[in-house]
Amino acid sequence: MEQVKAAKTAKRMTDARALLVRDNPFFGHLSMGLQLACAPCGTACTDGTRLIFDPDFAEKLTDREMQFVILHEVLHCVLEHCTRGRTLNSALFNISCDIVVNSTIFAMWGIESFSVAGEEPMHLAPNGKEGREYNAEEVYHMLISGCGNSLWEKYMNMPILDRHDLWKGITDSSRIRDVWKGRIIRAGKACSDIAQIPKSVRQLAKELMFQSKVDWRQLLHDFIQHDTYDYSFTPPDRRFSDGDFYLPAYNIDDEKSLASDIWVCVDTSASISDEELLKVMFEIQDAMRQAGLTGSVSFFDSGITDPVPFTTKEEFKMITPYGGGGTSFHSIFDYMKKKMYPDLPKAILVFTDGYALWPEEEDALNVPVLWLIRECGDKDVPWGRVAEI
Repeated sequence: MEQVKAAKTAKRMTDARALLVRDNPFFGHLSMGLQLACAPCGTACTDGTRLIFDPDFAEKLTDREMQFVILHEVLHCVLEHCTRGRTLNSALFNISCDIVVNSTIFAMWGIESFSVAGEEPMHLAPNGKEGREYNAEEVYHMLISGCGNSLWEKYMNMPILDRHDLWKGITDSSRIRDVWKGRIIRAGKACSDIAQIPKSVRQLAKELMFQSKVDWRQLLHDFIQHDTYDYSFTPPDRRFSDGDFYLPAYNIDDEKSLASDIWVCVDTSASISDEELLKVMFEIQDAMRQAGLTGSVSFFDSGITDPVPFTTKEEFKMITPYGGGGTSFHSIFDYMKKKMYPDLPKAILVFTDGYALWPEEEDALNVPVLWLIRECGDKDVPWGRVAEI
């Protein structure tokens, strides 16, 4: 009897997944990466490798509800919930993850309410807003900051859609994260309609698909060490010479960010496509992550925007690029001369396709310039340092 129920459940899981592939190729593709399994777990669960249903729980679900639960488990994997929150209160973190996931499915399906086995899944954050507006840790801290037993009891008594206790047994978190990153990249490339992907997941998918191949830490380290340094003369170092040689000591501290106070100038002329501009924005975020890049950013075509400072990835994401005219490198250095002097940046990074007239090197006012050029092989860059992206 149990084997019959398990076989029936497996068939329904397979059918639900097939409908998901048809209706939402992105998540359907991702769900195919999970091994289907049945177990007397009381509900459903995943460990990042398997998609598990209790046959008794599955019998309570309509086909649409089963799709909802499958999406729920897949989103836990996509958003790395299975491998996060290890130092947090597990009960509250589990609730936070479910709120984010359920709210994301509501948005994806265009619904305001839904029932699974007769109960509406929790989807509102403690502040009353939809959970999809936050990540799991942000919802968790709302719960913690409430600090009231009544608030905790309210959420603890809400219906639980699935179990998360398998997450504690995951010992190869890095491998599972890497596997899912690869799946997300492949699913994103296979999905012809990016609009089907929820906003939060779409951002993650784009970040992974456009993940930089550049070693930004080394690139900026080499550039800044080579082109921007200061030095002072110290007393003679007797270890190196018996004579009275005064050796220059370069004022570079590898333990601190070398990539601070950088002016990033991004080409937004008509020759730059939206996808290329998006890739550039992700490259800058990767430079922030890898090399601690901070400073300010401007966008230029025939003119240039005022620099907008950024120190965190969150601040940078709030910056909106705009442009669309012709390209003028002169606009960068004219602005620096007229509006920045004498408080010049440490260095300038210019993201461009390289199709413009080159200014004279002296226009840079001795500020080092790194030209980051798309397919720079056919570009004759007369001065500054060059890297291809």
